Amino acid sequence: MSQKNTSEQAPLFYAGVDGGGTKCRAELYDPSGNLLGAGVAGSANIARNGEVARQSILASVSAALQHANLPPEALQQTLVCGGFAGANLPSASNALKRWQHPFHSFYFTSDLHSALYGAHDGANGAVLVIGTGSCAAALKDGELTQYGGHGFLLGDKGSGAWLGKQAVIHTLEAIDDIQQKGALATAVCNHYQAHSATDLVDKLNQANPGVFGELCPIVLELANQQDPIAQALVQQGSSYLSAIARKAIAQSGGQLVLAGGVANALQHQLEADIQASLTASTHGPEWGAILLYQHGAFTEGAKL
Repeated sequence: MSQKNTSEQAPLFYAGVDGGGTKCRAELYDPSGNLLGAGVAGSANIARNGEVARQSILASVSAALQHANLPPEALQQTLVCGGFAGANLPSASNALKRWQHPFHSFYFTSDLHSALYGAHDGANGAVLVIGTGSCAAALKDGELTQYGGHGFLLGDKGSGAWLGKQAVIHTLEAIDDIQQKGALATAVCNHYQAHSATDLVDKLNQANPGVFGELCPIVLELANQQDPIAQALVQQGSSYLSAIARKAIAQSGGQLVLAGGVANALQHQLEADIQASLTASTHGPEWGAILLYQHGAFTEGAKL
């Protein structure tokens, strides 16, 4: 998807952007593919908060230009290709199409698409993303099929935010004396400095997924220490992740690449057949977005 400015001059720089629910990372390249700089900003989930996402995209590309010792004016000479969480939803995608961006031109797709394309260099294969959210996808003969990834409210099982949310639900039930209050509930209360159900709900009732994701390292650490509640949550999430990964592997006929900030921590929890299908990523999602542009894989119908 793209939105072009009126300039016919070829871009001098290319920025590949990976925008997830927690952070947005941009890599800046010259036309020969040499990495010039990188920049990181906040959340770029375009479905959850389009305005915040647009600010993060701009901030990450600007930071990459600064890292490359280039002036802010270079934004107008930079072609930006990005993969963003939420871009698979028509309402979010249509809103981003209307963005009056400051770049030379702008192409975008889902973060899954760019991650998958980069991971397998455009060849058939699968990816399992475990970060703030979760999903799996298959690339088969250029066609992407997604499994899971339905967002924090309705899905993202096994993700960092999901583990945190389940820990909070357990804690509330422990405070209400429905479940036994153990190490996990105590850790949740201490983390948020909230020791009653009312205080905990008050702090988290309007919280975004990243706030729940703060609990993920705590849940994983307690699981490693054999805490039964934490172990059960990790097992439940990992079983789901293995199931959607299995679907993606079968659909693609290829191997599986793990992506996302929680992937390394949960890799050993995945089922044996999934671990046996793992391979290393060829490229990161930032370069994957640029490859999509270079290979003409942004569909004509998605362009403005």
